[in-house]
Amino acid sequence: MKRLLLILSVMLLVNCGSSDAQTRKTVKIKTFKNEEIVVNYPKTWMEFGGLDHVYFIPKKIRNSTFENEVEHVSVNKNVIPLESTHQIEKVLDKYGSTLTRNQVRKSFELIKMHPDSKFIYKIESLITYRFSQNIYKRVEYFYSLEDRLEYFTYQMRDELYNQYLDDALFIINSVRSKK
Repeated sequence: MKRLLLILSVMLLVNCGSSDAQTRKTVKIKTFKNEEIVVNYPKTWMEFGGLDHVYFIPKKIRNSTFENEVEHVSVNKNVIPLESTHQIEKVLDKYGSTLTRNQVRKSFELIKMHPDSKFIYKIESLITYRFSQNIYKRVEYFYSLEDRLEYFTYQMRDELYNQYLDDALFIINSVRSKK
């Protein structure tokens, strides 16, 4: 019994000591710039879009999916007008419950962010589209500017969402305004 405990203790120490070094990976970063923003993104992702719209998608799925319209990170100037900053939750509740183009089903949760965050709210949604039987998971991060809310979005098929979440959050958190 003592021998078994000794072997298990040694295995635990070896695994604890080496796991950080082995799982830590170096990520190469690229930078996108236009007249309004600067965005860092992993080299394993690519930017696409046009006409003042920029999206990011993992290179691994870019060529194997027709669903680029819904599987990406959007750092575009998405705007929701505000009449009063006292009505932000009400406005976001209405926004979160509204179906948009090609959506047939949507559930959402409105979450107030920590006061130290650069974002004030986020909405996490599960969405089904008319053109696909897949369920898509989406998170939108909102910040307030004078008379409007602006937000960034990450959306991916439910089964791929967590696989790319860290990279997506890196991209969203790296956005800097040039103005």
